[in-house]
Amino acid sequence: MDKKRFLQVVNILKKECKNWDAPAIRLSRHYGYKRTPYTILISTLLSFRTKDEVTVEAAHRLFKLADTPKKMIFLSKEDIAKVIYPVGFYNQKAKNILNITKILLQKYDGIVPDSLEELTSIKGIGPKTAKIVLENAYKKPYIAVDTHVHRILNLWGFIHTKRAEETDKIVEKLLNDEEKIGLNRVLVSFGQIICKPIGPKCEICPVKDLVECNG
Repeated sequence: MDKKRFLQVVNILKKECKNWDAPAIRLSRHYGYKRTPYTILISTLLSFRTKDEVTVEAAHRLFKLADTPKKMIFLSKEDIAKVIYPVGFYNQKAKNILNITKILLQKYDGIVPDSLEELTSIKGIGPKTAKIVLENAYKKPYIAVDTHVHRILNLWGFIHTKRAEETDKIVEKLLNDEEKIGLNRVLVSFGQIICKPIGPKCEICPVKDLVECNG
């Protein structure tokens, strides 16, 4: 990877994204519920394969009923599934939320762990979820490589990987702690507003002269 050029591209996007009406940015200003390590963890679990707007609304409804492990444990799987609908896979997510909550109470006294090793040791929490929680709840220098990040970095030709897990390893090794901060949100926003999977707005891309898209 041409790290110097990559960071140049990222710095431009960090400035430009302030002007975008991207869900990843807009909704982060108006969650409608208290942001704690636990609510960040649960809302992240809700977000997979679900639009940001749907996730935020579902999380808001759920946390009105229970926003701590001690409260959540008294809800049934059916209660949770009903209130988080229509997030994707809402029945499975309701089951996961209860299982994870039980482990947090039994093993961690209801406190969300602040290390990648401990978080990923909990069934139902993968590396991507853990990194989002660690960055947003504990301000730790991690970047979660989701579909947007993986797709865009390959599209730009900075890397050539087939799976997000491969991309994750390269990014973690290449970038220092400071360079990772906020990178996920910037690239996700860029993917939502300009570099869309379908109908990309290449004509207004602020970095089109610095990258050679391979799409």
